[in-house]
Amino acid sequence: MGEYLTQPYHLSFAGNSFMGITNLGSAQCLVDHGLGVLQKAQRIGATSSSAMIAAVLATAPNKLPDYLYSLFELIDEIATLPLGAISPGFDLIHRLRSILLKILPEDAHIKASQKLHLRATMLQAVDKYQTLAVQDVEQGTSSCVRTKGPKVFEIGNRCWSLGQEVELVSYASREDLIEVLLGCIYVPWFPTWQPPQVSGKILGDSALSRLENFPAEPSFHFPPGKVIKISPDPKCRTAIRDKIACGWVDTTGQRFEITSLQMFRIGDGLYPPPKGHMEAYYADGYEDATKFLKFYHSYDENEKGNGPRSDRYAAIHSPEDLKF
Repeated sequence: MGEYLTQPYHLSFAGNSFMGITNLGSAQCLVDHGLGVLQKAQRIGATSSSAMIAAVLATAPNKLPDYLYSLFELIDEIATLPLGAISPGFDLIHRLRSILLKILPEDAHIKASQKLHLRATMLQAVDKYQTLAVQDVEQGTSSCVRTKGPKVFEIGNRCWSLGQEVELVSYASREDLIEVLLGCIYVPWFPTWQPPQVSGKILGDSALSRLENFPAEPSFHFPPGKVIKISPDPKCRTAIRDKIACGWVDTTGQRFEITSLQMFRIGDGLYPPPKGHMEAYYADGYEDATKFLKFYHSYDENEKGNGPRSDRYAAIHSPEDLKF
């Protein structure tokens, strides 16, 4: 039973906060047992937390274990903080920048350009007293004006305007690549997090520009070909409903509909599960990729990495699940 992979094809990683460690397990399995599949993939696309996984996979796949251990150390650090990743004095962006500087090679931007597709939202710092444009408001049932957005919001001493979602495929330097990767996970909710900047432009998580209350499947402008989508299995324990954070402050003095879901999913990102759970999520992703490679007769038998598991938490696939 099974099929064979046919070219051309691309890889797509969905973001899922710290739960994206499931995708890290799948990526490591490709390196250990599916190197042929990985080398023949023309492009790699990613959003949110999976952007960093995809970047390491595209530029330094041998460093995936180092990235995993660095994440575990970061999780242990966050677990000791009273308010998780938003504790005063803790800058998650700075910590992740330090990890990327240690792991990504000097020529990472060269290897990633035209290979790695990343999606983010443009952000712009604005005057908090800026007048709201007519197209951004509608008349409510009362005499009060109701905003659709909000398009402008205030966090701490900063005011922001949401821009369009963009896709980046070219990186001028290693530093620019790192800033783009950090921008893919940045949300302006927390004043202690310094916003990443690329050529003077500020980027944020692509989820900021979307309306869905559930994780959206990323879509990339790949060349023609099939797409192998890597994301937590819907039947797996990591496929949970997004946590919605109501952190907007409408600077226009008007009110807005809270049902406009341009808000970031933060629950498990700010308070990651215990490391033991994260290790299990990683193993889930590794096993999912193992089953995929075996189904497509692309599994390289060797002594590397994890062998197949069999426990009550493992994701269960049917052949239909494995087709793309």
